[in-house]
Amino acid sequence: MTAARSPFHHALAVPALLFGAAPACLEAAALLPVSTYVWDEDKPGFGGFSGLAMDDNGAGFLAVSDNGWMYRAEISRDAQGRIASVASAWYSRLLKNPGEPADDAFSQDAEALAIGHDGTIYVGYESLTRIVSVTLPELTPTWLHRWDRFKAYWGNESIEGLTEQPGGGLLAVLEVPNTRGGYATLVQTADDWTEGPIIPGAGDYAASDAAFGPDDKLYILERRTTLFGRFATRVRRFGWDRHGVTDAGEVLLETQPGTLDNMEGLSFWHRADGRTMVTLISDDNFMLLQTTMLADYELAE
Repeated sequence: MTAARSPFHHALAVPALLFGAAPACLEAAALLPVSTYVWDEDKPGFGGFSGLAMDDNGAGFLAVSDNGWMYRAEISRDAQGRIASVASAWYSRLLKNPGEPADDAFSQDAEALAIGHDGTIYVGYESLTRIVSVTLPELTPTWLHRWDRFKAYWGNESIEGLTEQPGGGLLAVLEVPNTRGGYATLVQTADDWTEGPIIPGAGDYAASDAAFGPDDKLYILERRTTLFGRFATRVRRFGWDRHGVTDAGEVLLETQPGTLDNMEGLSFWHRADGRTMVTLISDDNFMLLQTTMLADYELAE
């Protein structure tokens, strides 16, 4: 049953001190808030969005959901570049195998979405943990490994982020910090996958997405939940080479609990004036008190 959703379907321009943490100084890099928008449509499978891929001009996006759907949506913006409206253009259920819908709880949990440099669309899943490429609009999947390659990671705390490395090859980021306090990764090789470098974790956050920016640095979206069920959001970035992170990382955004929703998708795009933008999307968990929220930020260096 689809839960009732918030009636506030409009863009919000919010002061930086309320929307996220203020940068320590004017010279510090930061994600500066532009607008938020609560998106709601009475469509099959709507909600639960955990993976996001923005068009490079910010005019639309693809999103995948926990219950095995992909949505294509278009964005209208006002004169200040804030989100004015979001409307789906099409939507379809993802497939587990050609002709076989991902319509059971074990196979449908799409958590990560990436578009390669050549335009290939990739989807990462939890539960039946796997990474596939898909074609549009039929969404025919091609598994990028044997069916049981990631059996050790089957479950609800596995792949959360998926992104193509600057030099090629996919990088998958797992959700929960390991015993060494960092996020484990999986790296695509020429003919298989291997355990990759550890990404430093900090505090009681869990990873919810990852993407390489236009600066070839690795951006990690993280969230934590308070005892009262409110979410705090953090974005950090790291220098990166083929051996892994090359610095201690820096915090670009850290919000107070309840400022945003359960933000699980991160994607880059560019304004017409060339400025780099980041959009986040939330997973509403199909819960009455949560929303599908889009949040735009400008990357200020």
